[in-house]
Amino acid sequence: MEELGIACSIEGVGWDTAYDRALSTPLLWGWGAHSPMELYNIYHTIEGTGTAQYSPYSNETVDSTMDAALACTDLEESYQLSLSDARGYEWTETGMRQVGSLYVEEEAPLPSVPQEAPERFVVYLSGSDTFGPVSTLARSDVNILAAVNTREKRLFLLATPRDFYVSFSQTGGAMDKLTHAGIYGVEASVDALETLYGVDIAYYLRMNFTGFVEVIDALGGVSVYSDREFTVENIRTYQQGYNQLTGIEALAFARERMSFPEGDYQRAQNQMEVIRAVVEKASTPAVLGGFSSLLQAVEGNFETNLPQDQVLALASAMGGDWQVETYTASGYSAYRETYSMPGQELYVILPDQASVEQAAALLEETLAA
Repeated sequence: MEELGIACSIEGVGWDTAYDRALSTPLLWGWGAHSPMELYNIYHTIEGTGTAQYSPYSNETVDSTMDAALACTDLEESYQLSLSDARGYEWTETGMRQVGSLYVEEEAPLPSVPQEAPERFVVYLSGSDTFGPVSTLARSDVNILAAVNTREKRLFLLATPRDFYVSFSQTGGAMDKLTHAGIYGVEASVDALETLYGVDIAYYLRMNFTGFVEVIDALGGVSVYSDREFTVENIRTYQQGYNQLTGIEALAFARERMSFPEGDYQRAQNQMEVIRAVVEKASTPAVLGGFSSLLQAVEGNFETNLPQDQVLALASAMGGDWQVETYTASGYSAYRETYSMPGQELYVILPDQASVEQAAALLEETLAA
């Protein structure tokens, strides 16, 4: 499901829908899309309503709102959230307000699933930066590969920074930020990471803020290790060492980056510490004994291509102590144009090839053990 705010990047939305929405609102509207001709046709169709403005690029309608030429512009929510990454558009993070939305159902291809639960596999853990329905397509701000070896009880967590400069099938070879892949569906994110690391990803598990909080609370909270003390305003102070966290406290712990000189790299490490804590809690007899009930309690809070019978089979192998290792891929800061926001240079991280190769080797080592 794709959320289209008042407004949204209109590409991918039926033009009849755009026409109906334009006629039903008293607000001024602007559209952005990759097809000027289609926009031109819409403009002439509803020219008499006084609601449309022709612009071949979404950022032009954003400029119009800043200049007060438009009262409202039609942008895909994920595009609007990405605008603040562009130099000169930092104001959109707090200066734009969503006044309405429309959801459009879209079918997206998903990774194929093994017939039986394997002993060794890779699962993509995706965390989107939204509240509400987990089916809403959004940027993927958490991108972690978990290499699982149930025979050896080994788990390797590989975090890839959200700003990694990558390509995926939808871009046709153009480069984009990894976080933007989530806008096109989980298959795009899987494709980007498979290409980057040369690994097959059998499964995915996708969750947003709402699902994350409710899953942690369903577990009764988790004990998370922090390598330093820091404070998230209006939430709590996290002590160096282990902290017993509720769902909202764990979310704040996993999202915080401004408190650290390492920024996103420390945030990625903290995210993996939360996953480590979840694995430790989920592998206890108390949780495993009521695992079926737990699944029912958190139903609807996440999306996965893992069939329930395979989930239950994997749960039976969860007991005992697991060896958990973590690694975060690294790179170099730069500004580059991206596929999702053409004409704008956004902050990106250019992958360090040595780091990528090291990450791939650690994935293979865990699977081959």
